[in-house]
Amino acid sequence: MIYMIKISDIAAELELSRVTVSAILNDRYQKLGISEKTARRVLAQAETMGYVPNRNALSMRTGRSLTIGMLSSSISEGWGAKILVGALRAIQPTQYSLRVETVHGAEEERGALKRLLESRIEGLYCCNINPAADTDEFFKLTAERYSLAVASTNCSFSFPHARIESDNSNAVMNLMEHLVELGHRQIAHIGGDRSSGVSRERSEAFLRAVEHFNLKTDECPVRFSNWELDQARTTARQLLEFSEPPTAIFCANDTIAACVLQVANDLNIMVPDELTVVGMTNERLSQLTIPSLTTVAIPCEEIGHAGMLALIDLIESKREIATQEITRYPCTPIFRDSSAAARSLLKATR
Repeated sequence: MIYMIKISDIAAELELSRVTVSAILNDRYQKLGISEKTARRVLAQAETMGYVPNRNALSMRTGRSLTIGMLSSSISEGWGAKILVGALRAIQPTQYSLRVETVHGAEEERGALKRLLESRIEGLYCCNINPAADTDEFFKLTAERYSLAVASTNCSFSFPHARIESDNSNAVMNLMEHLVELGHRQIAHIGGDRSSGVSRERSEAFLRAVEHFNLKTDECPVRFSNWELDQARTTARQLLEFSEPPTAIFCANDTIAACVLQVANDLNIMVPDELTVVGMTNERLSQLTIPSLTTVAIPCEEIGHAGMLALIDLIESKREIATQEITRYPCTPIFRDSSAAARSLLKATR
């Protein structure tokens, strides 16, 4: 059985009162006139003895749970895992603990939120939750009823809360500028779905770029894959079998781009000699495909870190958000082997 070091153990070792040691370990010593020298002695001794604060005792004393909940539908994805890592890095030096629930779909989202509320969470961080209207209303009413601070990344909630996002608009514009500079004028876009906020942002940014660079909208079609591999492959095949196929395909993420590479290979279309393919998110597979993918690096860990800090700030300040606050983090274009100067792509009958 492991013996847990108590405040009284530290007090006995230093021949100080338990009240003095407790005040120092809970950062209240200055109010009691305890010297910095004594505080340093206690903190050093606590570290030497391996003292770990009892969160349950602290919670009972303060009447707070000191727990933050997190809902994510993307922990199994590389970028979603990085969001979680960033969030954990932000919370580690604080007094809070994190309880994580992985969810898929409205039923799991509602059930997980109820479980988190039962543990009296003080804040909620959501990652990649894109609810239908009724579930969005459920989250909204829950946040209001329990005075719950909320922050999110890659979510499409309609109610006011703190949002920490990548700068999708500028990321898309940078890649489109790259394609246009290479001479591409017939550029297709394969997006995710029509419901998720990040998919809409990227597709809408693509259409704005088409207008900005004076491209013809009928030569720059937008299609959706619902983030499904088979649908992405089917969509890519349909685009590449047009009588005048695109010379470049801009994909909403690297997984969709990898599907396009597979279809191009099946159709004996050379990438990048006959077709340029670009993705987004700089997933690990973007460096493993042949050719390697031109893409955009999104600072997911930094976003997760900032999202958790923003949530803690809301909890501590008890500040109500009157409007939707959005903080966007810049993304970095990464130019690899899948993009090259535009060439005429003839429809192949194979």
